[in-house]
Amino acid sequence: MHHRSRWLLTFLFLVPALAWAAESEAPTRTCASLKRLALPNTSITLAEPVTAGTFVPPDLKPDQKVPPLYKATPAFCRVVATLKPTSDSDIQIEIWMPASGWNGRFRGVGNGGFAGYISYAGLTAAVTQGYAGASTDTGHASQGAEWALGHPEKVLTTDIARSMR
Repeated sequence: MHHRSRWLLTFLFLVPALAWAAESEAPTRTCASLKRLALPNTSITLAEPVTAGTFVPPDLKPDQKVPPLYKATPAFCRVVATLKPTSDSDIQIEIWMPASGWNGRFRGVGNGGFAGYISYAGLTAAVTQGYAGASTDTGHASQGAEWALGHPEKVLTTDIARSMR
């Protein structure tokens, strides 16, 4: 199967599977249990419940205060994963699902141009409004496009991520 199709299928199955597992009434479907999901080309590195108002963005510098936006965030389930649809990929993704009051909808959170970062403010807005949301770094952690030189498959997966917004 073409790398582009494999990545798209993985992403399209990952989000609904996690949302279903979080909303399921089965006692084994806790937020933390999502870390044990086995999905193709996917490594779930973190699955934890986050108490209302306690999220601190991992990119916050030590001398910065936590912005008020995060202090108003409701409780949610935070899932962090790495997608590797090709041997040269390293796509970081976060999926947040409201702990209660899910509106049954999903919001994909984007970032500008070729920017490579998780949009924590966008994810916060999503769960605050009752959405399950996901954000990706589009496979790189830089502002420019140097990451694409000599790696045409990374441009393809970035194009897919942008087209999903």
